[in-house]
Amino acid sequence: MKRSFVLFMMVMAFHISTQAQTDPIFTQYMNSMQTVNPAYAGMWDKVGVQAFTRRYYVGHDRAPLTKSVIFYSPIKNENNGIGLDIIDDRIGYEKRLTVTADYAFQVRLDWKTYLRLGLKAGFINYDNLLTQYKLYPDGIDDPLFMEDVHINFMVSWGIGAMVYSKDYYISFSIPQIIDNGFQANRNNYSSLAELRYAYLIGGYIFGKQRQIRFKPSLMVKGAIGAPVQADISANVQFYNKFWVGAMYRTNNTVAAVMQIRAFKNIKLGYAVDYSITQEFQKYQLGTHEIRVIYEYDFYKRPYTRRRFF
Repeated sequence: MKRSFVLFMMVMAFHISTQAQTDPIFTQYMNSMQTVNPAYAGMWDKVGVQAFTRRYYVGHDRAPLTKSVIFYSPIKNENNGIGLDIIDDRIGYEKRLTVTADYAFQVRLDWKTYLRLGLKAGFINYDNLLTQYKLYPDGIDDPLFMEDVHINFMVSWGIGAMVYSKDYYISFSIPQIIDNGFQANRNNYSSLAELRYAYLIGGYIFGKQRQIRFKPSLMVKGAIGAPVQADISANVQFYNKFWVGAMYRTNNTVAAVMQIRAFKNIKLGYAVDYSITQEFQKYQLGTHEIRVIYEYDFYKRPYTRRRFF
């Protein structure tokens, strides 16, 4: 009974921290900022597809699960890019499907610095099977859980900007800028779910011309009426083949990250998050994130740039 209660509290804590956003939490954003910033779409020379899954609180049934597929491509050159994001979030009997398309264009600020601007647009489908929850062992019905929720094709629209050079990048974005105006607190689904989170992400590359490179980075996100959260991370790359790093998230989470180039066009990534909150430590086996990245030089350029973010 105690174990079930703790799991319920863990899921509710996750729900409270994420119900005010339509974008997922993820750890391997070293090569995947497009999820929260459309300006990143098609930034590099190659066409790519990424698929990842993120399982929270491994070992517990109906713990939160995120699955996503991301596509990106330049349009003939790196000055224009397009992308597609499909994200499936599940928390218990709650499901949220987000499908958005991205467009980005780039201007040169000086001989080594660029500015990218991006737009994101799509829709969100939301389902919550409230009638499936068994809240009371004696069969008492809760009036707020007597009808399922189905809301389709809510508008999703976001903006983003990014300044970068060979050595650093600074990214700012609001991936969901529109506030969907449906009835507040409608069967446990509130317009608070459309709070507009802003993301500030930055990093710097040390050892650019060497076989070992070091990249510290910072991500800060926040919204009016929600707590600010920060991710502080550091990654090391060896011979352009293998990344390894660590991260601290200010919600009392630590993480380890690694990524390896398995073949010429394929990279594999893995991250594990672990809560350091004492009450939860013995009831969870961590949050695990697996990512597969395939990139192809569709335009057959004589030279393609290496990318480190």
